[in-house]
Amino acid sequence: EKYLNIILFETERLTKLTESLLELNKYEARKVILEMTDFDINGMIQQICETFEGTCKEKHLVFELLLSSGSLRVHADMGKIQQVLYNLIDNAIKFSHFDSKITIETISRNGKAYISIKDYGMGIPKDCVTKIWERFYRIDKSRSRENGGTGLGLSMVRWIVNLHNGTIHVESIEGIGTSFIFRFPKI
Repeated sequence: EKYLNIILFETERLTKLTESLLELNKYEARKVILEMTDFDINGMIQQICETFEGTCKEKHLVFELLLSSGSLRVHADMGKIQQVLYNLIDNAIKFSHFDSKITIETISRNGKAYISIKDYGMGIPKDCVTKIWERFYRIDKSRSRENGGTGLGLSMVRWIVNLHNGTIHVESIEGIGTSFIFRFPKI
């Protein structure tokens, strides 16, 4: 039973890796059709944070939500933006220190929605910041297996944001934390 569970786990991991590679290839070939719709990104963020409650309890993490007043309506592919948020929040949780917080902030300015996800964790070494967008790149190779990372998530995030005529950048100080800030046009 032990070995069957290992085989099952590895099979699922390889399936996810294959699906991620195929999806990333579609992005790079510009063969992705966005299903644009209007939705409240603040509500989406709140829902995603609720899905991570169990994981956050294990690490004694709390979310600090600084969401623009009321709702923040955007015109985007809801599923793709959800994927971006899920990936960035998941990374923030993985790389946060125990007993800390993750700050998520939304702002509307000059016809654009700005979303910031900040953790207070290990940070990214300066020499690695530009490499994190590359396929399969992982800062700490020894931790990647235990965290379930493939090194494709941030590459996909960047492509999705770019497909929405947006931008994404990272600010990080090693040992203090990391912020990912992305923006794209609102409604």
